[in-house]
Amino acid sequence: MSQPALQAFWHPIAAVDDITEQPRRFTLLDDYIVAFRDERGVAAFRDLCIHRGAALSLGWVRNGALVCPYHGWQYDRSGACIRIPARPAESSIPTSARAQAYRVQEKYGLVWVAMDEPRDDVPLFPNDIYDLPGWKSFVSYREVWNTSAARAVENFMDFSHFPYVHDGLLGTEDNAEIAPYTVEKLANGLHYWLEQEEPSDLYGAGGSQKVRYEYTLVVPFTIHLKKIEIGTGRETIITQFTLPRTETSTELFVVIVRNHSHDEPDSTFGDFTATIMEQDRRIVESQRPEKLPDSLREELHIKVPDAASLLYRQRLSALAKVEAFGPYGA
Repeated sequence: MSQPALQAFWHPIAAVDDITEQPRRFTLLDDYIVAFRDERGVAAFRDLCIHRGAALSLGWVRNGALVCPYHGWQYDRSGACIRIPARPAESSIPTSARAQAYRVQEKYGLVWVAMDEPRDDVPLFPNDIYDLPGWKSFVSYREVWNTSAARAVENFMDFSHFPYVHDGLLGTEDNAEIAPYTVEKLANGLHYWLEQEEPSDLYGAGGSQKVRYEYTLVVPFTIHLKKIEIGTGRETIITQFTLPRTETSTELFVVIVRNHSHDEPDSTFGDFTATIMEQDRRIVESQRPEKLPDSLREELHIKVPDAASLLYRQRLSALAKVEAFGPYGA
């Protein structure tokens, strides 16, 4: 299934430590990718030998070349076939004997792949603080959800569900009303913020202090939430990098970056986030259809609380119309 617009974005396929010299299969946009590591870094191809369609992920790496397990064809990092054992070594190799190689980057502890010429770089953290001194980062949550990437992103960017899905942690039912807020349109996404009393002891001191939530969405499937504890200077960025494995199967990589509590174990913050994500998962996996509806009229929207998600859907719809975005989001 060709998805030209989505193929032109960077997507996280794995954690850096997942990629070794042993080829391994990953799923992206309803297709399989094989990735491996050598002394030059990570290489990634479509998991398909051009000869007879065998999975290259069943093969091995020899002298920097990926060897097909079926007939031993060898592919260099560019995807060019450099050896066909069934032919004499001095024989020429057809230029069409190639594996489909993809662009690869390692960033934020993840391996990113673009299947086509990328239209943007890997989404940056707000203020590009990931590697700055004074900030500590880790991957706090990684799971596959049975839903579309767009549903998973829309859930993360929504805060009106806090009193019901995360009662006592992120919200309470007696404080469910959403005040009007402004959504700023960015060149590659959206930005909006609000302040609220968070009832958790971890970030909101049991509700005794307000927390500012700043959301930054990068289309198509990256969403950052910066929590600023007002009056303390403590800032925590919780980012969901979202991998569209298939139309209705999505892998979530949640990264936490913080400028505080460096002596605290990461699990203090990771366990809290995992609890929130699993509460969300139960609800999101129940949504039907798993993909966002084709038309805004298929679901009922409320003006104030749904303002950000409506603009997100409009962004995806615009991509669908202009660039044949396909069924993953709109």
